[in-house]
Amino acid sequence: MNDNIIGVVIGSLVCAVVIVGNLVRSDPHLVSVYPDVVSVAVAPLVVYVAGRRRRLGGASAQEVLAFGVRIGAIAGTVFAAGLGIFTIYRLSASPLVAFNCGIAFTSVFMLSCFASYAAALKRISAV
Repeated sequence: MNDNIIGVVIGSLVCAVVIVGNLVRSDPHLVSVYPDVVSVAVAPLVVYVAGRRRRLGGASAQEVLAFGVRIGAIAGTVFAAGLGIFTIYRLSASPLVAFNCGIAFTSVFMLSCFASYAAALKRISAV
């Protein structure tokens, strides 16, 4: 599957989980970037599993690391855009839109990079 499509899917999935988490909390005066633990864990888990499959499929560690950076950048952008739109919709006059978008992009990007690092450099052993 194309890396761009994987990034858009991961970003959309994280955004959907975060929006549902915010709606479940039912706080009309707050939009949280990560309302629960599940929303934090979605992106790194998916990137780790995809990177690990690539590594076991014969890709080099550098290719898996580059994959994680590309996926993290795309997923972070999609998540930041979706959360920004939701924040504007939920809080009409919120000065926190830029902050939420910045935290959303940075966190997904960094967590994806760390997950791909773990997937690429973990020793492969026969059991």
